[in-house]
Formats: sequence, C-alpha cells, structure tokens
Amino acid sequence: MPARTITCACGDVAVELEDAPIFAAICYCDDCQEGGRRLAALPKAPAVVGPDGGTPYVLHRRDRLRVVRGADRLTPIKLRQSSPTNRMLASCCNTPMFVGFDRGPFWASVYRDRYGADAPPIEMRVQTRFRPEGVSFPPKPPVFSRMPLRAVLKLFRAYMAMMRSRPR
Repeated sequence: MPARTITCACGDVAVELEDAPIFAAICYCDDCQEGGRRLAALPKAPAVVGPDGGTPYVLHRRDRLRVVRGADRLTPIKLRQSSPTNRMLASCCNTPMFVGFDRGPFWASVYRDRYGADAPPIEMRVQTRFRPEGVSFPPKPPVFSRMPLRAVLKLFRAYMAMMRSRPR
C-alpha cells in the first residue's frame, strides 16, 4: 500500500503513514473520552469524540508514522503527568493528530477524521463498558466491552512484523 499523508486543519503539520493500518476502531474508554473533552475545549479545535462517546482511530505501526512537516508544532497533551500516553496536537490550529506513547506500545492511534472521506472502515467498537449511559449500538461493526482477542492478535502480528523488519 502506498504511503499517505495526513495534515492538520491548516496544513502546517503533515504526517506520512506507510503501509496499511493495523485496524480501525472506535474506543469508548474513559481516557479517550476525557482526552477528547480536553482537546475539544481548545479554541477552534475539532471534536474527536462522537455523540455516542466514542473516539474513532486508525492504528498504525509506530515505525510507519513519520512527521514530514511541522514537527515543532506538535504538542503532547497528557491527561496525567505520569501518563505514558500523549495526545499529539498540532498547536498551529489545535488539530488532534494522533495518540502516541512515551514507552511501551509500538503503535500510534491516528484520529480517523484526519483521513477525510477515504478513511478506512471501522472494524470494531472497543472498551464499550465505558460508554455513556443510554448509548446503544447498531449490530455492525461488532461491539466489545474490552479489547477483543481479534484486536490483540492483529497488534501481535504487527509487532512481529515490525521486529522482523528491524535491522540487526
């Protein structure tokens, strides 16, 4: 799959994504909901959390994500000082770009709206035990109260591919 470039709303920050994503999902965990609320409270920031409390992401291998323009304008937003999770914000226009990690996970969760109209289809809804009260879902895509085994297996396969591609 050819590389694609996603940009912030004003175009000053650009991120290149190589290869196909690992998968696309909507997350309902409490951290994604809180992070989305904080980001949406910024001036002119687009909402990343939907009306049902979910945040749509496209997961990519971290080694396949490269900032090609505006790295100095990416600002990490942490929910807690000790959190390894960073919501990367394009400070030029307050556009949420992706969620990365100080350590640990080898993937980055790109905010799906950065893809525009040709975003990959959502494959699953995860962590739905945190959804707001009264929210119900259509039968598709599948709904999981936690992280399902199918997602864990996709992440594991991506991790193994990443380990095989590293130079020795």
